[in-house]
Amino acid sequence: MSLLSAIYRLMVPSAMAAFDTFTVTTWAYGDRTWQSILGSIVNMLKSTIVMASVAVFVTGAFLFAISAGDEKRKSNGKNMMIGALWGLGIVLGAQAILRTVSYFVWG
Repeated sequence: MSLLSAIYRLMVPSAMAAFDTFTVTTWAYGDRTWQSILGSIVNMLKSTIVMASVAVFVTGAFLFAISAGDEKRKSNGKNMMIGALWGLGIVLGAQAILRTVSYFVWG
């Protein structure tokens, strides 16, 4: 057994295990509702934006930490961290609003 096939056997089952709840057959047979489709889209966007916000926050903190007295780099890092926190707050607030609207529309 080659190293590549060993890695393939270890990685593929764990990667496929993440997709066991949503298959093509459940989509084709109409088991998904508009509420669940919208929820999936919102959760995917929320996860993406939260990860990007964390990356921007860490980058800003890094710039702030290595500024070495350079005020421009220090203020740039601080502004990146503040912007990342604002973005995170907006995304979480938007999800709360969408859940409230979804509750009143679909019950």
